[in-house]
Amino acid sequence: MRAFNSKAFSFLLIFSPLSCLSNASNTLRTGETLYNYETLVSSNGVFELGFFSSGDSGNEYVGIWFINDKDKKAVWVANREDPLPASSGSLSITNGNLVIYNNRTSDKTILNSDAPATTNNTIAKLLDSGNFVLIQGEKMIWQSFEHPTDTFLPGMKLGLFNIGASQPRVQFLLSWLNPGDPGKGSFSLGFDRENKTQFNIWWGESVYQEIGFWDGKNFRLFFESSSNNHNFSYVSEEKETYVTFSNKESIVFSWFVMAYHGVINEYKMEDQRISMVNYSLCDGTAVKNSSGCLIIPLVCENGDDFSEITGLMPTSIITRRATAIGINGCELLCRSNCSCVAYAYSSSDRYGCELYYGSKLDLLKMTGKGNRAILLRGHRKSKQNRKKNRLILVTSHSDVCNIGFDWQKEGMKGNMRLLLSQFTNENDIKSNGVESVECWEVHRVNGSKNGWYLSTD
Repeated sequence: MRAFNSKAFSFLLIFSPLSCLSNASNTLRTGETLYNYETLVSSNGVFELGFFSSGDSGNEYVGIWFINDKDKKAVWVANREDPLPASSGSLSITNGNLVIYNNRTSDKTILNSDAPATTNNTIAKLLDSGNFVLIQGEKMIWQSFEHPTDTFLPGMKLGLFNIGASQPRVQFLLSWLNPGDPGKGSFSLGFDRENKTQFNIWWGESVYQEIGFWDGKNFRLFFESSSNNHNFSYVSEEKETYVTFSNKESIVFSWFVMAYHGVINEYKMEDQRISMVNYSLCDGTAVKNSSGCLIIPLVCENGDDFSEITGLMPTSIITRRATAIGINGCELLCRSNCSCVAYAYSSSDRYGCELYYGSKLDLLKMTGKGNRAILLRGHRKSKQNRKKNRLILVTSHSDVCNIGFDWQKEGMKGNMRLLLSQFTNENDIKSNGVESVECWEVHRVNGSKNGWYLSTD
């Protein structure tokens, strides 16, 4: 390697005489080979492309990472489904195509198999945007931005393309299997193919959380605070529907990652330092600890009572959960967040539980305009019909409820600490009107330490 002058970041690369690349720092040409001890570096020293290993498996991958990221977390992985044995890979342009070789078995993976080159006159270039492109003549015939993994970079598009064609293309984020394995995980981020205005996190084929939607004028995000740092654009045309974004401030580079346990992480790079903001399902609604995000019962100023009205949910901030959570789980999720204005549940559709975070006035305006049963917060019921208040214990072991009111003395059961900070003893619990105790058991999602779902079993 050589030394490069960076306009965006100052970074010194040490020269290595083993490189088989000619004078190209960011470019791979026909006849050149990139071995596992070499890298390409974008022209301003922002991104680096090369081989990396992750976890304890010893498998080797071709990926792209920020050059000044000390952890070298890949923002794109070329061969996540076809890892190589350690120290066995190389990347070349063969017959105009980008090819990853397993030098021990002669097996190969053609990266641009969906857009093969028609001539040998091609070059591959790593751009400062993090996009790795294959150029034939003066035309770009393939780009990594059209094959995202778990990372949403500025300028990248997530959406539906070639709509109506025989081979439509879907671009979405797909989480890693776990922090040490770039293989395909369980969570994805992308548009609903039926309702192209809904931008969701998916758990397999089911909606896990709605995080964005087009309200007719603007593209709205569940994590509204992020909108202060980015310009989001929503495009919907006959042949394509997608969302993209850019950073508002040139001195701050930020991006999003679909994490392996079902949350969206926003990363920011400023002054060569990387920081992270977590947007989990419990964002703004719960206490987080080392074991994950817990939903804690709250005492809201306007009461925890819900009354039923009939109408429609207005188009505003609505978070949907899968039907498997049940009507009791739906009520718990709304009750646990004082910002939740209302909820509705139906076992007959794929969304099941809907939580409404918009204006109560807007909701009341929709009364009588539909036949949906909606439970509205803050309307006191009569004493006869009023539900008993319950204390919900969220735990990873169902036998915690057997402890009675001594749960605070135990403090920890299994891997999850109970953080019920409103109550200190049995008298405090009774004085808050809690007449019964219910135990909810929390299960891991695919062995994750941070991903949980609720069950009353």
